[in-house]
Amino acid sequence: MKKTSLSIVWSVALLFLNQAAAAPSNPKLPMVDGESIVATVNEDPITLREFNEAIAGTHSRVSEGNKAGRIDFTTIMDRLVNTRLIGLEARSMGFADLPEMKNMVTKESKQAMMEQLLEAEVKDMVADAADVERIYKESVKEWQITSMEFEKEEDAKKIQTELQSNADFKTVLAKAVKAGIAKGKEQGDHIKNKDLTAPIAKLVAKMEIGAVSPMVVLEKQKFIIFKLDGVRYPEKEDQEAKKAAQTQALNEKKLQRVQDYFQELKKKYVTLNSELLEAVDFESKTPGFEKLLEDKRVIAQIKGDDDYTVGDLAKALKAKFYHGIEKPIEDKRVNSKKHDIVEDALQQKVFFLEAAGKGMDKTRKFSDRIKAYENSLLFGMFIDKVIVPEITLNQAELKSYYDANLGSYTGPQMLRIKSLSFNNKENTRKTFDKLVKGTDFTWLSAHAEGLLDKDPKAFQFDGQLLTLSSLPQDVQKLVADAKSGNYRLYENDKGGHQVLYITQVVSPSPQSFESVQQKIKEAVFKEKVKKAIEDWADKLKEHYPVVIYGSDLKH
Repeated sequence: MKKTSLSIVWSVALLFLNQAAAAPSNPKLPMVDGESIVATVNEDPITLREFNEAIAGTHSRVSEGNKAGRIDFTTIMDRLVNTRLIGLEARSMGFADLPEMKNMVTKESKQAMMEQLLEAEVKDMVADAADVERIYKESVKEWQITSMEFEKEEDAKKIQTELQSNADFKTVLAKAVKAGIAKGKEQGDHIKNKDLTAPIAKLVAKMEIGAVSPMVVLEKQKFIIFKLDGVRYPEKEDQEAKKAAQTQALNEKKLQRVQDYFQELKKKYVTLNSELLEAVDFESKTPGFEKLLEDKRVIAQIKGDDDYTVGDLAKALKAKFYHGIEKPIEDKRVNSKKHDIVEDALQQKVFFLEAAGKGMDKTRKFSDRIKAYENSLLFGMFIDKVIVPEITLNQAELKSYYDANLGSYTGPQMLRIKSLSFNNKENTRKTFDKLVKGTDFTWLSAHAEGLLDKDPKAFQFDGQLLTLSSLPQDVQKLVADAKSGNYRLYENDKGGHQVLYITQVVSPSPQSFESVQQKIKEAVFKEKVKKAIEDWADKLKEHYPVVIYGSDLKH
């Protein structure tokens, strides 16, 4: 069966990954229509579920390591209340009747109905054990690869020719390394699929154990030839990888069901004129694309909806190439898009028809979603049409903000670091001691005992200028007080051993007002908008009564 490359399938994928559990009721709070409520605005309830969803959204934006203990939810409650208050005022000002508002609500309503239909279709599905195992094994599989890397293409081609005559790979490798034309080691590395570069991963997937690859061009114009020595799987099951495999297997199964469901509904609702779809040529000069925009010939008859015509398809193609249709027609890139666009259009139509037939717009979940969406739109429109036009900025207040927040506009500490990686702690310490006593770093980088060309367990510092904050946390602590020319011993949690050479330290320095003026404008503007919203909310509370239940709400 042809796989549908359709927009809603991928939106459904996001839906599967982001489904949220319903919030439990709270016996201390009043109930409305079976749900606990935390507040009312002009007798319109704010439910505990809405409150918890707002908290969850806030948590998702909090950075890791910023732990919240007993949280004060006043700010979250204020935001929910203020949104309702301003939404009520926007509605009273007629914003809800604007065509742009109605169009957006209609579009969101259709999307919500279709998503509910598909969610109901797949909600009881479970992942197949065989699929989970297949995906899991693929994710933890480690390829044993012995490789040789070349700086010059001619050297790589020479070795490739030699290997094609069935020469022993390890013998050729040893000879190339000794001759100084290649880098490599006799014992191959075990590398997971996800750690392979794209061209190598593509090759490995097709190779048999013992096979030798052709020459592969890597970044920075380096060249590699490798031998696939074997494959292994970890003895101990990786619980995190297994959980990820279960999720992926279930999502793949759900997506397949959505694709199959579309084909079933297409048979139920659509009569497709495949011959016409194949025959119509949007790239031909006769009758020409402009004429096809008005073509009423029917590509698809749809029960319960308008026919889908050649003109409809032409309009969709024109919208697809929004920079202009003439060049794509000249380049013969238009006809190839017509099948997918028709499938997209039919998918939207049949899913919506089925959703409407099953009453997906009559559910509490649907009405809550559309109500929240309308409130959000009204809130945004009020800000754009009422608050923003009244806000002004002047140079004096921007400069005052800059002076008061100078710490936020100070450039970060930066460092240049070079590293040497070793096979054990003893050799790392020996090299460190030699460096501290004055031995030249460049000389040791070629002659130190136990030196590794590349250690997969460690990040390779190559002398680029990096911000302190971009480094791993343990490295940040190690080099935070370093000066130019200092050395540091470093052992990471994966067992990598390194000597770090801090070649340059750039101290933090204030950025000029001129260089950050745009950022300051944005910050001051946001503050003024926030203050205006709060002022409006305070005024509106005099007209729309607000009641908050519970003084110590906890998530």
